Amino acid sequence: MDTVETNRLFMRRLMPDDYKAMAAWDMDERVYKYLLGSACKTVEEPLVWLPKKDPNSRTNILMLVTDKSDGHAIGIYALNYIAEHDSYSLSYVNRYDDWGKGYTVEGMKALMDHAVKLYGAHKFEGECAKENIGSAKVMQKLGMVYDHDSSYTKSDGSITFESEVYLLSID
Repeated sequence: MDTVETNRLFMRRLMPDDYKAMAAWDMDERVYKYLLGSACKTVEEPLVWLPKKDPNSRTNILMLVTDKSDGHAIGIYALNYIAEHDSYSLSYVNRYDDWGKGYTVEGMKALMDHAVKLYGAHKFEGECAKENIGSAKVMQKLGMVYDHDSSYTKSDGSITFESEVYLLSID
């Protein structure tokens, strides 16, 4: 099973038993403001999709991120392979009380490096709502550069966000 470590973080593949730890962000509306999905109504809701995820997938890499100092679950960092673009799309979610601590840049950088070494990844892309300045800064700190404007709609159709797409190519 894949694991990735940084100075402050330990990451391992997300497993069905992690659903309780996920409640720290999955049930928080603030965390879901710009995400495609909606906050969960119950702790058990992730059990609908979690058991279907392959913990050894090379194309859907979902990592549970924990703080090495106290072991609490911070969030999920993910890379999803998009064959049409021959690139990995990055996504991340942190519990609200861990925002602004630099975890996302630290963890996503390590996960991207891991994907380059293990899976031969050479292109990454990310998208964020234009008003989501925090995510834009994360992608810029990861070395990604603005490529074009786009938009996306939450999966329940409730809102459409004007967005920016960022790219990074590893030579």
